[in-house]
Amino acid sequence: MEIKRTLPTDHKRWLAFVVGFLALSLIVTGCNPGGRPSSGQPGGVEAGVASSTARPTLTPSPTATSTPWPTFAPAMETWPTPAPLPADRVELPEGTTVWLLLGAEDAKPTRGRTQAIHLLLVNERLSKASVISIPGSTYLYLPGHGMGRFNTAWPLGGMKLVYDTLGYNFGLQPDRYVVAHETEFTWLVDDLGGLEVSVLYPIRDDCGGLPAGLHSMDGKKTLCYVSHHADDDIFRTIRQQQVLQLLFTKLVQWGRLAKLPVMYASYDQNLDTDVSLLDLILRVPLALRLGDPGRVKTFVLGWEALETWQLPDSTRTEVLLPREGKISQLVSQAVNAIREPSPLNAVVLTYEFQLTEVIGMTRTAGARLTELAAPTRTPTPPGGSQATAIPVWTSTPLPPAQTPTVTRTPTRTATNPPPLPSPTQGEPYPIETPVPTVIWDTPYP
Repeated sequence: MEIKRTLPTDHKRWLAFVVGFLALSLIVTGCNPGGRPSSGQPGGVEAGVASSTARPTLTPSPTATSTPWPTFAPAMETWPTPAPLPADRVELPEGTTVWLLLGAEDAKPTRGRTQAIHLLLVNERLSKASVISIPGSTYLYLPGHGMGRFNTAWPLGGMKLVYDTLGYNFGLQPDRYVVAHETEFTWLVDDLGGLEVSVLYPIRDDCGGLPAGLHSMDGKKTLCYVSHHADDDIFRTIRQQQVLQLLFTKLVQWGRLAKLPVMYASYDQNLDTDVSLLDLILRVPLALRLGDPGRVKTFVLGWEALETWQLPDSTRTEVLLPREGKISQLVSQAVNAIREPSPLNAVVLTYEFQLTEVIGMTRTAGARLTELAAPTRTPTPPGGSQATAIPVWTSTPLPPAQTPTVTRTPTRTATNPPPLPSPTQGEPYPIETPVPTVIWDTPYP
């Protein structure tokens, strides 16, 4: 059954509006010029350009140490394959938070299988991130439940089992999580105006047919593209990571982050998450810096780390069994990618300017509408209309042999007062011109 989209109620709209202007102020003060590229750095600003006055940076306090590390009981005897040993806890750089993004099949309140699993390691101090994408059919040890596919952890034991599974097999514990469903995913793609997706491998028997090449996709077609599973679960994970990159890049472009409060108020009733609106607002400057493609590295748990294995039962289900030591090796690569600082690319300046311009236009439009909505008092004469003297030219007849003269006789004509200007109902966002969309390099297995 299709879920109808419901817009926020009036009080939520006003709350989003008020918090939105608070967010815009935080954004302006939070975009630290100290992180901008200087002359001589790659992608830096020329030395002849005047530098702006330094402003304080508003940085959210990291929460990486707030999650207690679980204690795992000895693994039970598992069938059909023995459980691996628990992974060592990963030492993360200072100021690093771990975000978990899940895509579930069924809408709330049902907990369906999670066919999209992505871990985000974000070093908020250095503004760098790593993305680890995990196929849903990866066969892992689920603490207290035995061996099973990772996509069944959410419906079996909720978020606690998901966290325990990641801690046992990956040595990582998330600090924040978001579980999105198919409906919210299609809304997000449509709210961003669709995506331009490069299809590397054609899909002939689904999604209306997608030959190799560039395709303009709306929400429904994008959902089909990331859900198609006829070929391989690893291929599907790679497509999901590709679309995730496109969504983030488009979100930070053209000041779209200014619409974050309204979008959050529209989605929060359907999402399963512990992320608040304030958590997102405080990280807007961080999101702008992560728009630099060189600051985000992507990793896929792929064929070099997994092998196809068929369960020895009547179902003959194929799963992806991790090779020994390969998961920890991949996690180490992802952590090392966010340890060292790097200069910002000039594209960050573009994103900051676009967002600042949208903020200014939104504030100007709001002030103008407030001014026009305020009542004004205009004095009028007792007759109810304003009298204006308009000269009328008339000719006076004279006797013959005299030159006629022209006299000016003023007459009073009633005119109505000029109408007040009416507010325009235009979109406060700038007209978009096609620009190249930055695509992060994804190391294929």
